[in-house]
Amino acid sequence: MGIGAAFQIGRSALAASQLGVQVASNNLANAATPGYTRQSLGLEPLAGDASTQQGQIGNGVRFSGVRRQIDPALEARLNSSISSAASADEVLRAFAGLETIFNELTDLDLSSEMGNFFTGWSELANGTQAQAQVVEQGELLAGFIQRLRGEMSSQRNELNSRLGSLTKDANEKLDQIARLNEQITASEGGGAQNNPLRDQRDQLVRELSEIMDVNTIEQASGAIDVLVGSTPVVLGANNQGVELRDVPRGDRIESQVTIGSTGQVLDVTGGKIGGVIESRDNTVDDTIAKLDELAGQLIFEVNKLHSTGATAQGLSSAQSQLQISASDQALSLNSPLNTSVVELPFQPINGGFVVRTVDAGSGAVTTTRIDIDLDGIDSTGQPGFTDDTTITDIASDIDAIQGLTATVTGDGRLSIQAQPGTSFTFGEDSSGVLAVLGVNSYFSGTDATDIAVSDQLAENPLKLMTGRYENDTFLENGTSLSIAELQDTGLDAFEGQDIGAFWRTAVQQLSVKTGSARVLSESASLVRDSVESQRLALSGVDTDEEAVNLLQFQKAYTGAARIIQTTNEMLDTLINLI
Repeated sequence: MGIGAAFQIGRSALAASQLGVQVASNNLANAATPGYTRQSLGLEPLAGDASTQQGQIGNGVRFSGVRRQIDPALEARLNSSISSAASADEVLRAFAGLETIFNELTDLDLSSEMGNFFTGWSELANGTQAQAQVVEQGELLAGFIQRLRGEMSSQRNELNSRLGSLTKDANEKLDQIARLNEQITASEGGGAQNNPLRDQRDQLVRELSEIMDVNTIEQASGAIDVLVGSTPVVLGANNQGVELRDVPRGDRIESQVTIGSTGQVLDVTGGKIGGVIESRDNTVDDTIAKLDELAGQLIFEVNKLHSTGATAQGLSSAQSQLQISASDQALSLNSPLNTSVVELPFQPINGGFVVRTVDAGSGAVTTTRIDIDLDGIDSTGQPGFTDDTTITDIASDIDAIQGLTATVTGDGRLSIQAQPGTSFTFGEDSSGVLAVLGVNSYFSGTDATDIAVSDQLAENPLKLMTGRYENDTFLENGTSLSIAELQDTGLDAFEGQDIGAFWRTAVQQLSVKTGSARVLSESASLVRDSVESQRLALSGVDTDEEAVNLLQFQKAYTGAARIIQTTNEMLDTLINLI
């Protein structure tokens, strides 16, 4: 090895030290930059001259690249934990919102309103409350249920709106990833990685993971493919796009996240989008369904009792609230094709009811049973609906009763009129058809969206059916007592629970699920924080460590300069000797 080799060693050391200072300085400058990955300088020793008999000393140092300190497996775990934590937070937010809406265990909750309603009927039976107050309490209960339904529907609409904005945000990030793929592929043609662009892309993937669960696959070109489940949404520089579309879901239209270019529905289960979809389709929708079920059964059970109730004066007319379309009037009430009835939350069954008429002049009482054939068997004994009861059959049977006229009106309602001097009442309805049609009913509507006190009672509370006939004996408070007792009556629709217990169970289940969602959210956050700490330990910038590196490379630079200076002095000495 000669003086020239010494110069070469000093020059390589000087260049390596300069690069080391640059890398350490860049790390320090980006210590607070989101998504920045710590870089390290790659150095390798240069082999010496193999012909040297005394052994190879080496020819200095060689720069082998600037490497990002990153673990792809750890990055994938971090992205997954970010998605899980974001999803859990969204679900918890939805549960907390429902608890706020319910406001249970206070004086301003549904349980209290139902208690006041049934207590009103009890006080009416005892003579301590008037009909007008019972009607008012029914209006308050119906209004409260409608407000609950409206607030939950508003929450659902907010989730849909949030889903739209999140989908738009996700699509923008996918666009940016596709553009970075193109830039990275173009800039890495020579083989060296473009670390700053890769950091930007990785940061975008983390931000995208918070919105939706994604997987990435790196190609040989340096570009990454982004997939949701097994469906690619970004292929190289091409973003297929994601958007919100209304697509069929069962018997309704639902907003779903789809591939923009094909319309394929994406199975997003994580991230904020996954949490919003889970909250909307399960948390909120299930709770709305519970409230609708409660309201539907409340309407049906109260109307079953009220429709067969009576007053001392009896009825002079009655009209059903349900409208049967012209095309359904010739169909049996249990026919699957009768959309006017089959879509109701409560259905009539095989049975019948009694019509009791009174002639005011003679005092004669006539009791007529109207059979309701809904057994689903035709005259040949085969399954079918052709011989089962239609609304026109009911009108014809009632019209055949002396003193009564019954027709189906132009708008599809059953209308019953008593001739002058005749009054009538209903009783013993084992079919539930009067309550289904809404004849002489207390409530109108079918579920929580439209539950209300019937117009005729709202206009004239004295039409309230407080009594009933049992074995031709008029019990003045019979219906009032029956409706009051409904509060503690187990219902088949609620698997033996009464109305109040059904709602309390629903509220308790919501409370338990909220607690579980809170635990899941906290656990997911702990996992995310733990994985993020692991990543920071590997890829984050330690300013103290980089300051030490900076000093180290500074000293190395000084030493390299000293090598060159010493070699130069040796060369000068040699020249002076010649």
